[in-house]
Amino acid sequence: MPGQFSSALRRLRSQRGLSLRQFAQIVHYSPGWLSRIERGQAAPTLALARSCDDALAAEGKLLKLARLEAQSHLRPAQLPSAVAGFVGRTHALSELDAAIAKAERTGTALAVAIDGPPGAGKTALTIQWAHRVADRFPGGVLFADLQGHSHQGRPAEPLQVLEDFLTALGTESVPDDLEARSALFRTVVSNRHVLVVLDNALDSQQVKPLLVGSASCAVIVTSRRRLTGLGITAGARRLSLAPMGPQESIELLRGVIGEKRVNAEEDVARAVAFRCAYLPLALRITAERLATHPRWPLSHVADELSGKDRLEVLVDRDNDDLAVRKVFDLSYKALDGETARMFRLLGLYPGPPISAAAAAALTGHSLARTRDLLDGLVSVHLVEETGLDRYWMHDLLREYAADRAAAQESYAERLAAAHRLTSWYTLSVDAANMALAPQREVPPLDPPPTGVTPLTFTSDTAAEEARAWLDEEAKDSAVPMGRLAARYRLPGAWHIPGRLWNWVLLRKPWGMWISSHTIGLEAATTYGGPGDQAWVEMNLGEAYRQSGYYDRAEQHVTQALTLRRRIGDRQGQAWCLEALGFIAADRKDTPLAHLYFSRALEAFRQTGDAHGEAVARCSLAEADGLLGNMTASQVGFKEGLALHRRMGDLVGEGLCWDRRAQLHQQQGDLVQAVQCLVRSAECHSRGGNDWGRAAAHDLRAQLLGKLSRWEEARQAYERAWQLYDRLGDPRATRLRDLLTIWTQGGEPSVTGPLRR
Repeated sequence: MPGQFSSALRRLRSQRGLSLRQFAQIVHYSPGWLSRIERGQAAPTLALARSCDDALAAEGKLLKLARLEAQSHLRPAQLPSAVAGFVGRTHALSELDAAIAKAERTGTALAVAIDGPPGAGKTALTIQWAHRVADRFPGGVLFADLQGHSHQGRPAEPLQVLEDFLTALGTESVPDDLEARSALFRTVVSNRHVLVVLDNALDSQQVKPLLVGSASCAVIVTSRRRLTGLGITAGARRLSLAPMGPQESIELLRGVIGEKRVNAEEDVARAVAFRCAYLPLALRITAERLATHPRWPLSHVADELSGKDRLEVLVDRDNDDLAVRKVFDLSYKALDGETARMFRLLGLYPGPPISAAAAAALTGHSLARTRDLLDGLVSVHLVEETGLDRYWMHDLLREYAADRAAAQESYAERLAAAHRLTSWYTLSVDAANMALAPQREVPPLDPPPTGVTPLTFTSDTAAEEARAWLDEEAKDSAVPMGRLAARYRLPGAWHIPGRLWNWVLLRKPWGMWISSHTIGLEAATTYGGPGDQAWVEMNLGEAYRQSGYYDRAEQHVTQALTLRRRIGDRQGQAWCLEALGFIAADRKDTPLAHLYFSRALEAFRQTGDAHGEAVARCSLAEADGLLGNMTASQVGFKEGLALHRRMGDLVGEGLCWDRRAQLHQQQGDLVQAVQCLVRSAECHSRGGNDWGRAAAHDLRAQLLGKLSRWEEARQAYERAWQLYDRLGDPRATRLRDLLTIWTQGGEPSVTGPLRR
C-alpha cells in the first residue's frame, strides 16, 4: 500500500503533460517537495492530496490513497487535552499558523521555539494550537514533558524520550546509544508527517537530539529560557509569549466565571486582572476560586489581591503545585548565586523599567558585569528587556523578588543596596538639574558610596541631554525612588524631589511634583532637619501656587519662611519672600506683592544671589508698572534682563518678557505686549521650556485676535496647540476645537474661555 499515492500522482501528472515545475505552480507547493513525494521519500498530507486531486481532476482517488497510506502506519496521538475555555493569544496563534503554512508551501522543516515567563501559558497555547493542526499530520503527534522546570525532579533525559517516541512509532529494536537513537528517530519519521511537541525544555542541548530534519514533520518546543541555540543550529523560529493584554484577561475571566458576574463588576474585574499582572496562571487560579464561590463578589478577591500577600492568595486549593509562588520558585532556584542576588535586589526597586546604570548602583557591580547578569535574567524571562539598557519585571515577579530579598538578604545588605541606588539617582538628578540651570545655586551633596558612578552632563549639549534623560527617567521613577529612600530613612527622600526643581519648572508634571514632595516633606519632618523640611515646604508651595491652590501654597511657604528664620538661612528667606510675592500677585494684591518683592530683592543683594536678584528685579518691575511707577518699572526690567543675560538664563529671560507682556496687556498696549511675547517664545524655545513657549504663543494669539490680525493669530494658535498636544496639556483640546471651527469657516473668538 505505501508508494501507491506517489505512483498514481506521477502517472496522472505525466498524463496531463505537466512538468514538476508547472504542476508546483498550480498546487502551490515547491517542486522539490513534490519530487520527494513522487519518489516515495515523504508522506503526503491530506491537504496536499486534496490540492493534487483538484488540480488533476482525479475525482478523490489521490485523497483516498493518501488516507490509506496514513492508516497503514501506527499513528500516535499523545497530546494532552486542551484547556477548556481557552481565550486570547490571537496574535501568537496567527504566527504559528503562518509558520506552518510557509513550511508547507516551501517544503521545508518547521521548528518553533516558544519561550516566555513562568505562568505565561506557553503549554496551554502550544497544546491548543497542536490540536488545531493535528489532522495535518497523518503520521501522528508525539508529546513529551521535558521537565526543564518541574516539581517532579530532574529534567527528562533525551535518551529516554527517544526510546518512548520510537516505541510509540512501532520500532521494535531501539539502540542503546543516544546518537544512534536520534539518528533512528529521524529515519523513522522521515517519510511520515509527524508533529513533535516538546514541552518545558531546559535548554537547547536537551532538545537537540529530539529534532527532526524532515520537511514532512514539525517540532514545537516550549521553554522558560530563550532557546537561541535552536535558532542558530536548527533555524528554529522563536516566539516569545508575554503576559496577556487587559482585554484578553477580561475574556479569560468571563469564560470561567460567566459574563453576568464580570459585566456586573467590570471595573473590579479589570482591577483583578491588573493585580494578577495579566499572567494567565494567576488569572486562571483567581477565576477558578471565583467559580467555586458563586456568591463571592469580585471585589472580595480584588481586595485580597491588593494586599501584601498576593502570592499567598494565588494558589490552587486542590493542587498546591499550581501556585504562582511555586512556579516562580522553579525558575529562581535554577539561577546561579550572583544572578539570583541580582534578581533579589531588583525586587527592592519599586518603580517602572530600570536602567542598567541604576541596576549597577543597586548591586555595586560594574556596568559590564551588571549587563551580563541582567541578560541572564532576560534569557529565562525573570526580567524583560524593554529597550536599550532598560529592564522591567511585572508586579508579581517584583513582589516575589522582594520576598526573596527579605528572606535571604540581611537588613544591612538591603539598606546598603537602597543607599547605593538612591544616591546614584539623587546625584544623577542633581547633575541634570545643574546642567539645565547652572545659575541656580544649590548646596552640594555628599559623595556617592564606593563603587557607585552617577551620571554626568558636561558636553556642549549638556542641557539637552539632561532634559532628555529627565523626561525619560524622572516622571515615573521620582515618586517610587522617594518611597524607597523614605522606607530606609535615607536623605534621598527629600533630596530627589528638591534636585528636580529646574526640570519640574520646565515640564510642570503636577501629579508627580506634588506626590514626590509630599513624600519628601513627611520624611524630612520625621527624620530630617529644619533646613531639609523648609526646602521641601517651599517647593511644594510653588507647586500648589502654579496649580491655583493659593491658600495651601501660602501655608507651605509661610512654614518654610519660619523654618529658615529659625536656622538663620538668609538666602532661603529671600526665596520664601519671593514666593509669597508670587502668591500675592496671583491674588491681584499688587501692593502686598510689591512689598514682598522689595524685601526679597534686598535680601538677594545682601547674600549675593545673582539669580534670585534677577528674578526679584523683574517681579518688582511688573508690580511697579501695575502701581503706576513706570520709570521704576522700566529700570527694573532693564536691570533684570541684563542679569538674566549675564548668567545665560534663557528661561528666566523668557519669564521676564512674559511679565512685560502682561504689564503692557493690562495697560492696553497690545502691540507692545505682542512684541514682548515674540521675544518670550524665542527665549523659552532656546532654553527648552516648551510650556513657556506654548503659553507665550497662546496669549500672543489671543492678543493678535483682538488686534484683528487673524492670520497671525491662527498661526500662533497652531503653534501653541502643537506644543500643548505634545506635552499632554489639557489646553490642547481647547485650541484644537477653536482651530477646527476656524478651519470650517466659523467665526473665531478671542474672549471668554481663551483668556488665561
